[in-house]
Amino acid sequence: MEFALLFLCATIISPAKATMGVDVSYPPRDWGCLRSQGVEFAIARVGRSTGSPDPNARTMVSGAKNAGIKYVDGYIFPCYKCGGGKAQVEAAVRALTLDRDESERKEGMEGMAYREERLNSTSGAMIGQLWLDIEGTQYWSSSHSSNIAFIRDMTEGCNSVGITCAFYTSESQWAPITGGTTEFSGYQLWYAHYDGNPSFSDFKPFGGWSKPAIKQYRGDATMCGSGVDVNFY
Repeated sequence: MEFALLFLCATIISPAKATMGVDVSYPPRDWGCLRSQGVEFAIARVGRSTGSPDPNARTMVSGAKNAGIKYVDGYIFPCYKCGGGKAQVEAAVRALTLDRDESERKEGMEGMAYREERLNSTSGAMIGQLWLDIEGTQYWSSSHSSNIAFIRDMTEGCNSVGITCAFYTSESQWAPITGGTTEFSGYQLWYAHYDGNPSFSDFKPFGGWSKPAIKQYRGDATMCGSGVDVNFY
């Protein structure tokens, strides 16, 4: 079973022990090169703003693992206007865990049972955990309560497929989208501050979060000929 970053990021560690990782929305040219540059964890986009699974998700996740990057998570950029937060999460995870060729060879009740087992098996999941990307006020409703209900629906999707979910957001995004709710503060937080500093010293509590798990400190960077965002924990 994959160890989620949930385990690794339980405590804030000193910059001297910082672990570097990248997040990607498209397959990098060379995962092996990224690994050789010190990348130890990766977070790949598995769900797109269209409300559909990312067709490159399996390629990105397996590519990172095959290159020796041990800890691989996924993130989903949800589509509020598409509705069905739970369904979007389930579809993204299903696209990763379901062996389509195998399921197509199984017919009738056997095939249905196989697909259900794969969907709900954490051991079959290719990612450690799923980060819910909450940003971009233009993509959300003007109603805080409606947005919170949609986010809650997404967390229920994580529960239904047996995967741990967490949040990628920042105070500048969380406040206008949710009104600053603290409802989800029990989940891990990954935040962005492009100060080029792999340290949590800049973090200011919001949304009930008193400490983060991951910081995205460089955006739109280029490593090994590919566009990535650079993170640390």
